[in-house]
Amino acid sequence: MAEIKVKLADEQEQDLKKYFYEIALDTLQQAKKDLGLDRDLVNRSEIQKWLDISPQFLDELMGLGMPYTLIGTKKYFFSKQEVRKFIIDFKRK
Repeated sequence: MAEIKVKLADEQEQDLKKYFYEIALDTLQQAKKDLGLDRDLVNRSEIQKWLDISPQFLDELMGLGMPYTLIGTKKYFFSKQEVRKFIIDFKRK
């Protein structure tokens, strides 16, 4: 493959780097959104899927103190950040 070298002024080089950085950042943000990683607050089935656990094991973790919010009598919400912290802290005990 032939090699092409381009000589740029410092300002042009910085502009080009900034452009590629912005493209990479946009692509990563879209990938996070596509995978649902941009959402911290999730419901019961989503946290089970995210942790790859059964409903029974989720109940066990909740009984051990895993944080959640219950709205009404059946609507559970979990913060991925708080659940991650709970699991890391639990491991250390």
